[in-house]
Amino acid sequence: MICSISGEAPKEPVISPKSGLIFERRLIENYISTSGKDPVNDEDLTIEELVPINSVTSAIVPPKPPSFNSIPSLLSTFQNEWDSLALEVFALRKQLHKAREELSAALYHHDAAVRVAAKAIKERDEARVALQQLAVSIGKDEPMDDVVAESTSNGEAKTSAQIPVEIINQARDELFQLHKSQKPTLPITPEQNITVDFIANHAQPYKKADNSFLNASEKILLIGSSTGSVAVYDFKNPGKNNITKITHKGSVTALNQITYKDEQVPIIAYKEKLVVKDNKTIFNHSHDGEIFQVVSHPTLTNLFILLSRDGTWSLNDLEGMAVLFRSSEAKNISCGDIHVDGALLGTGTKNGEVIIYNLTTGQSVSNIKSKYLNIKKLLFASNGYWLLVSSSNDENESCLDIIDLRKNNTIHSINFSHELIDFAIDPSSSVIITYDSRNVISLHRFIKKGKKWLDNLSEKNIEDSNSPLLSLDILSTANDEEFESTGEMRVVGVTQNSSILEFQLAYS
Repeated sequence: MICSISGEAPKEPVISPKSGLIFERRLIENYISTSGKDPVNDEDLTIEELVPINSVTSAIVPPKPPSFNSIPSLLSTFQNEWDSLALEVFALRKQLHKAREELSAALYHHDAAVRVAAKAIKERDEARVALQQLAVSIGKDEPMDDVVAESTSNGEAKTSAQIPVEIINQARDELFQLHKSQKPTLPITPEQNITVDFIANHAQPYKKADNSFLNASEKILLIGSSTGSVAVYDFKNPGKNNITKITHKGSVTALNQITYKDEQVPIIAYKEKLVVKDNKTIFNHSHDGEIFQVVSHPTLTNLFILLSRDGTWSLNDLEGMAVLFRSSEAKNISCGDIHVDGALLGTGTKNGEVIIYNLTTGQSVSNIKSKYLNIKKLLFASNGYWLLVSSSNDENESCLDIIDLRKNNTIHSINFSHELIDFAIDPSSSVIITYDSRNVISLHRFIKKGKKWLDNLSEKNIEDSNSPLLSLDILSTANDEEFESTGEMRVVGVTQNSSILEFQLAYS
């Protein structure tokens, strides 16, 4: 028999009913008197619960030595000291064992945290490098000596102006840092549901609308008609009578509005004719076909892009009233959009090809295939690395592809058995709003945790509207106070009869 505290043979052995181990009586009684627990498993224990272990010993008690009054007292003192030392050593061993277990667990958690942090840093660096490489045409940042101002009869480039490469690159870097620091998010949990609520029918300036453009940052909506008139509606001062009109001869084929020299400047395309500024200035562009889309730079408000039915695109300078570059090869372009950092132009074609161009060189840097051949719209998400592309086939089947520019492939597709009319994505890049030929607005959500998509999360049938929607845009921006504080998101729809409808997302 060995004492579990001292490790020696006990003179008066007892057993603990809690741990079932053997102890020297005096040692365990000292321990119980100070802690009231079993020394091994820390269960509550009293001295009365100790079970003595009887052994057969001689009934003859040896006589006490003559020096019992002196030496035994010293031995008793030494014994007491030894007992205290044994108890202390036992307690230290127990604490050391517990500390080792806690340290082992802490080191394991620390190691796991370091691995997770290292993986996150690696992914962030890879994303940053990929975006920078994509923005500077796969790492190349050399400006072209001369760029196209207008096309010659044989389609070759004619030199007369230069692209402001340094200015575009500087704006790209500033926008990249801005979007990196903002990272807007919706203040809702993954379990909350999102629905679309109708708010108001603001106005109806015409009997029929051909196209529209929403300047979300300025809260201004432009609606073009086939009669050549353009209605300007300000959401900051809503009201049916709060509409101003710009009149010009011709059919409006494209609209845009930019802030130029602290002034809101409309850009209106009347087929091959482009009217800017005071509605009297005719911009002499270099396209042979009808202008069907005008795209402005996010911050360099003097720069804008024209997309033409002749299959080409051009970069233009409003300040100098000059064409800086025009693509010389027709690519059958059907739509386009500029990247949120302002250095890339994405174009969709009628043969199912998405071509991304570097605006500083005019050269293509990436080619991506969509599901169907007829690409109807593409839109860069505000997170900087998603590109949304809608396409359709002859049977009016549609698909909305979400393309990750970092990997140059499709990460998710939303399929429709009917025609997809329009779509938009919110500033947090987590909610996609679609409108289809059934006259239904649908919500699709991306859950960042687990990278999970929830398609057709909720639907809103707007059959009560007296006309189908022509376009769908998000009025809220990441800088809106309501969006930052409560996640309030407002959506604008323009019907084919020019009614201005406003919706709002509701969370439950």
